[in-house]
Amino acid sequence: MNNQQGKQGMRRVAVFGLGRFGLGLAIRLAEMGADVLAVDSDKQLVEQADQRVSRAVCLDATNEFAVKKLNLAQTDLAIVCIGRNIEAGLLVTAVLQRLGVEEIWVRAIDQNQAQILEAMGLDTILSLENEMARQVAQKVMMPGIQVIAPITSNHALAQLKAQPEFVGKTLQQLDFRNTYGLNIVAIKSLEPAPGSNGNGQMQYHVNDLPHAEDVIEQGDILVVIGPDEKLRQLQTDF
Repeated sequence: MNNQQGKQGMRRVAVFGLGRFGLGLAIRLAEMGADVLAVDSDKQLVEQADQRVSRAVCLDATNEFAVKKLNLAQTDLAIVCIGRNIEAGLLVTAVLQRLGVEEIWVRAIDQNQAQILEAMGLDTILSLENEMARQVAQKVMMPGIQVIAPITSNHALAQLKAQPEFVGKTLQQLDFRNTYGLNIVAIKSLEPAPGSNGNGQMQYHVNDLPHAEDVIEQGDILVVIGPDEKLRQLQTDF
């Protein structure tokens, strides 16, 4: 087990519940650079997380005395991923609130649990079923547009291939904001990979500070942000 403390500035996240969702989330957060504490009462699940997160601990998180020993004072965020055992998930949430954890996210598996969590004052309630439904609906309604992340209930960060009508024009000429109601936040362009020696290997270069004079080239991918309605309109326009 790696007991090294997170570096200064690293986001510290505690994940409670290491089922399929919780374990995958903990590992992915660690891969993205977070200092992750993974907690579960199942020793086998804790062992799966061991060596892949900063710290993995086996304990009953409904026991406030046991959780207090984790020293969560420096934790930026606690995520409760206990799924089937609704009562345990609520108890762990209450324990974290009593211990003063400022930001708590909780996975809710049904509407009743979500309503209880709202009554407990939780601002962020994760509903995997609702999120999956949203993603499927977006895929159906916006073919050819890849939604990277929802921003609000009706805004998203997405990417789409540059249409033929865009190629050869500058961002100023396209006037994307006024014409399509979307903002271009980055442009991904294919370029020869370093050391490819002319063998045809290509990779995407990201221009994350596009200027008005930048020209859209064939094969570019535009990263845009804006209302879902505008994204759908753009798709149906072409």
